Amino acid sequence: MEPNNYQQICWTCMNKYVGIQTTDGKAHDGFIAHVDQDYVTLAIPSDEMIDRLTGMPAQESTYRQFGFHPGFFPRRRFFHRRIPFFGIRDLFLLPFFF
Repeated sequence: MEPNNYQQICWTCMNKYVGIQTTDGKAHDGFIAHVDQDYVTLAIPSDEMIDRLTGMPAQESTYRQFGFHPGFFPRRRFFHRRIPFFGIRDLFLLPFFF
């Protein structure tokens, strides 16, 4: 498929959860955050908070989202990855569940 076709598909799938396979065999999944002339930017969810919730019930400090106190620094929930259109082999929608 032409890179321009992938650009149009990415525009229609903006802010949706997609899977992308590249020509070098790697697979990425995330939300389409930005589309420009040559690249698509995926916001890939991190599982940082899932790693911290090892037992139930979880302590309040393990899932605190806002505020600052000594020893607390806000962390990113998504990592951004730019993928060139000419490097995309497949692009498909994925279901996303909470």
